[in-house]
Amino acid sequence: MSSQLRYLYFVGPGDRLPNPLENALIRELPDLAVHITNDWGGLVRRADSDGVCPNLILIDEAYGVANATSLREFQETYPNTGLCLTFNGDYHSKQYIRECLKTGVIHNILPMNLRLDLWLFAVQIMLHGGSYMPPDLVELLEIDRNLQIEKTRKADESTLNGDSAVGALTPREREVLALIAQGKQNKMIAAQLSLSEHTIKLHIHHIISKMGVSNRTEAAAAFFQIHEAEERRRLER
Repeated sequence: MSSQLRYLYFVGPGDRLPNPLENALIRELPDLAVHITNDWGGLVRRADSDGVCPNLILIDEAYGVANATSLREFQETYPNTGLCLTFNGDYHSKQYIRECLKTGVIHNILPMNLRLDLWLFAVQIMLHGGSYMPPDLVELLEIDRNLQIEKTRKADESTLNGDSAVGALTPREREVLALIAQGKQNKMIAAQLSLSEHTIKLHIHHIISKMGVSNRTEAAAAFFQIHEAEERRRLER
């Protein structure tokens, strides 16, 4: 196996990654090896035998929804590999997407019916370590999230626990939150972290969702409260 190759795994029924898409990947990305299987265990054994590690794993919606535990297994097996949930059709039913996002493992969502050039662009973003989620889907999930937050607040106004909320963030999300707290806008954060503005927006979406706040201002306020509490505890020692 060439050390120069990159590897993309598609986990799900073979017909969910049609030949035209697979051929387009191989044609546009000649350094990419594509493996398609419904047998995750067999794929891991093959990869171990060949001594390779996937750069990106695309997980079909039918497989991901039915195997929430397996999503964590993917992450544990390949902690440095990008994971992406793929789906066919439209957004009429978003519950399965929310359930997969709740696992904290999936941060990328890829519709399989995107225009070919956009689909290839999204895959390349993820192969380079970036994140992708359709902007209109982000908006839909944001609306749902705001409705859920309002419902939760009415039931219990004291649900926010700052320490545990920030503790649930990934190192990159905490880094973005710290820059938000400094008053920096998305464009400045993206430049400082060498990421795209779209990726920064996704990180902020995850931060707000995990912390249970309504917007970036509340997230920054919680960040300051936590650090003030930590400083008081340090001085009391």
